[in-house]
Amino acid sequence: MRVLFVCSVSASHLIPMVPLAWALRAAGHDVRVACSADSAPGALATGLTVTLVGGDGDFAESHRRSVSETSEQHGHGGKDHLVNLFARSARDMMDGLFAVVDNWQPDAVVYEPVAFAAEVVAAARPVVTFRHLWGPDLLATTPGQWLRHRVHESLADEFHARGAAPADFHDRFVIDPCPQDLQHLGAGTAIPVRYVPVDRPGPVPPWLIGVSPADRICVTWGTFGDAMPNGHPFVRMLERLAGIGKEVLLVVPPADLERLPQLPEAVRPVTGAPLHAVLPACSAILHHGGANTMLDAVSRGIPQLVVSDTFERSLNGERLAATGAGTHLTARQADGPAVERAVVDMLASPQWALRAEALRAQMASRPSPAEVASVLQDLSARKAALK
Repeated sequence: MRVLFVCSVSASHLIPMVPLAWALRAAGHDVRVACSADSAPGALATGLTVTLVGGDGDFAESHRRSVSETSEQHGHGGKDHLVNLFARSARDMMDGLFAVVDNWQPDAVVYEPVAFAAEVVAAARPVVTFRHLWGPDLLATTPGQWLRHRVHESLADEFHARGAAPADFHDRFVIDPCPQDLQHLGAGTAIPVRYVPVDRPGPVPPWLIGVSPADRICVTWGTFGDAMPNGHPFVRMLERLAGIGKEVLLVVPPADLERLPQLPEAVRPVTGAPLHAVLPACSAILHHGGANTMLDAVSRGIPQLVVSDTFERSLNGERLAATGAGTHLTARQADGPAVERAVVDMLASPQWALRAEALRAQMASRPSPAEVASVLQDLSARKAALK
């Protein structure tokens, strides 16, 4: 069986799909990743076979620039820039993606939620497609539905050029790596899968192994780049966080570390080590609300404080807070005292750890990527009946 994975705009969107891709490879299937220039370096780091299908590699910078000019309070009308960015990315990938599909003829296409070029493929070609979520289903929300509808409108000419229309697309199967309490699914038949943490390769410092997590917390603001003009609020709170009596493990890219002022004595930087290897050494994590970071922490069963600065990250934080396994603050709410209160409460009250462990158990009970690989094989074998 040939399976094509499609990723656009960021390799972080590929990460939740990597264990399934490798499960298929381990079962003897032929697997390739079609991605944009923005995603290619991160995709190559996973060891999978990668085909570049377009994109100019500047999505992250364009997104930072445009989002920083638009308040998250503007509502749907203030998000037209996202429609333009995603539609442009889809157009850049379109010809290359159709060439791969037509020439390689995959039995199944697995794509992440904003790889909209794959939805044109789903409407125009007789191939079984699977939308693979990276966290809570963004497209099940009102803003997410609006975004998809507007992008499809912008891509109407691309649909028509290939003998299809936006109305021909519909969600058939949705692969979901979220524990049930964390998720709210949209359309499509759900295929649950266990989330398995994946990071770019890097060495684990020996001092992280075999230590008690009680004396440490983790702080990270991700790698994509934040929308806040002055950086994530945690950048300005390291001194305060260092005063709560715990060692702070600061997991950031080397470039971010170089831009920071001198760190307080209680803050220890960690660069290069996979986040999922750092988390067992911590009793809680403070982060930006990225789905991979959130699910990494869920898989380790530790409480979380999310300080979000975009709609998607706010969605993740809200869903997490609803489970009782964490707390959510928007960037506007997250001043020093509010963050300190939230952290102290998480560390002092056992309820947070108990709910985090319950969420971890839900995640662990889901089918493994190897089991889901067999499901994909069965469904793809029946593709004529499914289209």
